[in-house]
Amino acid sequence: MKRLLAAMIAGAALSVAAAPAFAAEVAYKLDSSHTQTSFAIDRFGFTSILGMFAQSEGTIWLDEAAPEKSRVEATVTVDSLLSANTARDEHLKAERWLNAAKNPTMTFKSTKVEKTGDTTAKVTGDMTIMGVTQPVTLDVKLNKIGVGNNQKKQAGFTITGQISRKAFGHTIGAGAIGDAVNIRIEALAVAQ
Repeated sequence: MKRLLAAMIAGAALSVAAAPAFAAEVAYKLDSSHTQTSFAIDRFGFTSILGMFAQSEGTIWLDEAAPEKSRVEATVTVDSLLSANTARDEHLKAERWLNAAKNPTMTFKSTKVEKTGDTTAKVTGDMTIMGVTQPVTLDVKLNKIGVGNNQKKQAGFTITGQISRKAFGHTIGAGAIGDAVNIRIEALAVAQ
């Protein structure tokens, strides 16, 4: 009986050891020094104003074996807005526009990831701007996963999408300033 029990335990141990390893999600922290959130918005039909938010933080939980199980939570600091014009920066951060004092951050929390190709996905989530939360879908491209010069595993992404100012309750300058805000994010995240 003892031999039979020992053989069963040994067999179970061997079957577990021989079973394929299942990938699990890995937490990657955004590297704020290598992540940029940029935007473009029409101004009077003559040109588009370009800008970026220089400070962001967040976590991407990446499941390489099942990308649809991946998720993300990110925060952008409104006061880090830069548009290559100091007066315009202060104007946009003031109460009339983004009101950085009252709404210091913009956030995104994913609710769904839909794989669209080997390195692409549509990521839907709740975006909060100026205290208003709306569902937004962004196109995400995984540029590369590998070991960076810091000897840690890294993942790089290009994220694009478009939001409506009106959807977030902002109609100031309608007709002169476009409603559509084009977003592009270049994100680097480092495995924890």
